[in-house]
Amino acid sequence: MWKLKCNIVACLLLFLGQYKTFALQDVTADLFAAENYGTVAAFGDFYVDKQTDMFIIREQMEVVIFQADSNIPYFKPKIHIKKDIFPRDTIITGVVPGDYDGDSQMDVLLTTQIQNSKQTTVFIFWGNNQTLDMSVWIMLNKTFTDQPLVMDFNGDMIPDIFGVTNAVTEVCYVTNRIPVWRNALSLAVIMRIPHSNAFIDLSKDFTAGVSIAPKVPVIIKAKWPQETSLSLNGTQYSPTYLQF
Repeated sequence: MWKLKCNIVACLLLFLGQYKTFALQDVTADLFAAENYGTVAAFGDFYVDKQTDMFIIREQMEVVIFQADSNIPYFKPKIHIKKDIFPRDTIITGVVPGDYDGDSQMDVLLTTQIQNSKQTTVFIFWGNNQTLDMSVWIMLNKTFTDQPLVMDFNGDMIPDIFGVTNAVTEVCYVTNRIPVWRNALSLAVIMRIPHSNAFIDLSKDFTAGVSIAPKVPVIIKAKWPQETSLSLNGTQYSPTYLQF
């Protein structure tokens, strides 16, 4: 009996001794030092050093890119997109890093709302040798009714911008740093706001299809830009839509 009691006491002492190891610890100071304010908006290897860098929105008006480092603080502020660049009363709602012009440099796409507008305005800052060219950027000449979906719509390995503009579903290509708009769907579809659109490879061809959730009726449709036909359960479907 006494051996059992000793074993129980030993287990309790071992557990209590390891309590600090199991407890959560605040490592914010080690990560950011005095720069620990703002909203984490995105991650990406901006500096192409196989380290995950961080994109922070501050006061909904500015964006700071933190470079990952092996020394404390582990994230150091390097690039600052200041509010003076944007029109007055611009609120930044999202950050989507990506190579939008296909030059192997990471660019930064920002979604914004200007002067209390419900429309989403998109800005793109172009990457240049592991920095951003603050003198050359574009604001898309159309606005979206909701947050756009960034995906490779035409299968060229370059991200495109998909969304609803003025009741029309369109995709915007900026490969040459000039917005080129194309109708994305062959049928008129009213999207939900906020939407739940996404991209998914339903046909297993390593090409992204577009899964969208229209407002009425509640159905899911998919688009395969690279397919000529799709076979599902022995039935052939057109390349434009599959409904289920």
